[in-house]
Amino acid sequence: MSEKFFEIFEKKLEKLKEQNLYRSVKDMESRHGMEITIQGKKYINFASNDYLGLSQHPLVKEAGIDAIKIFGAGGGASRLLSGGTILHRKLEELLSEFKNTESCLVLNSGYTANTSLIPVLAGDNDIIFSDELNHASIIDGCRLSRAEKIIYRHADIEDLKKLIRNISCKGKKVIITDTVFSMDGDIAPIRELYELCKAEGALLYIDDAHGTGVLGNGYGILKHLGLQTEAFVIQMGTLSKAIGVFGAFVCGDSSIIDWFINSARGFIFSTSLPPSTVASAYASLKIIMEDKELIKRLWENIEKVMEIIKNLELKTTKTQTPIIPILFENIEQAIKASRILYDSGIYAPVIRPPTVKTPRIRITITAGHSDNDIEKLSVALTLLNSIF
Repeated sequence: MSEKFFEIFEKKLEKLKEQNLYRSVKDMESRHGMEITIQGKKYINFASNDYLGLSQHPLVKEAGIDAIKIFGAGGGASRLLSGGTILHRKLEELLSEFKNTESCLVLNSGYTANTSLIPVLAGDNDIIFSDELNHASIIDGCRLSRAEKIIYRHADIEDLKKLIRNISCKGKKVIITDTVFSMDGDIAPIRELYELCKAEGALLYIDDAHGTGVLGNGYGILKHLGLQTEAFVIQMGTLSKAIGVFGAFVCGDSSIIDWFINSARGFIFSTSLPPSTVASAYASLKIIMEDKELIKRLWENIEKVMEIIKNLELKTTKTQTPIIPILFENIEQAIKASRILYDSGIYAPVIRPPTVKTPRIRITITAGHSDNDIEKLSVALTLLNSIF
């Protein structure tokens, strides 16, 4: 019987290969700055979300090492048992200051956060309004909720207004959106969503994973738009993008954070983040708050690469961030383009369905990229452009 099950999986995998949808893991053997080694070959990494290069900052690494010496390598238990340390509390206090909120809770990943917080934020009699291009973790969090789910067209405020005003709700209404969409690089209409929630008495849950450390002088989307922190806004973010470590957080009113502590299953039933990770995140966050040179360098690099894309007339999205997709008509073209980049020493894998509808190579820019790195990318993109 078990052999038949394996045959089913093997046939499914063969079908993926036939459709050029099969994916495999490629692990790094070493990493020095933006140079990585995979299967013995060196590449410039243009596929990293480490936007400020802080994962390799000496102070960030030193903080993690010092924490291991004091607390050991692992958390050892859930936070509600004995897995928490004073480092966890200090990080949450700093994140609250950073996001200008009453309280904060650290969680183990962005995926864990969204699939744990959304189901306890909205339940029976409530309605969730979710952008159609929201991250998979938001989609899954909505599915786990007992609330009614309504999908509105991507970044379409008029569509959302019609839906939210014409649908009756016995409980509360919750609008959920990414701030920066990870596959397209565009920014959600947060100001309009903010005003709509204020007018309709709805909650606004924002996933600022790709905005934190990048937008608003590093503070995120609300600072970027000059919006005040309000009790109806719940700010989720990650420690694994610009902060350069691992984990996630949610900031908001103290009552909602206390509710998450008492109800979010991904928090209650998970071993806490290792103290070393927490200490590194704290050091990284302090750098973002106190030293703006890295953010300045990031945006200078973004402008350089966007100018290259524009001059080559490569097809891209309405990106406004370090995420710069190059779009292709089909998977075969995208795979061929990625191989050209690989051969040129540029690491930028294909993003294919079902992750996205339109196949693409997603170039991500960081403060760690040197002028020489960007010149190598320019040469590779010019070669790619001559073929397509």
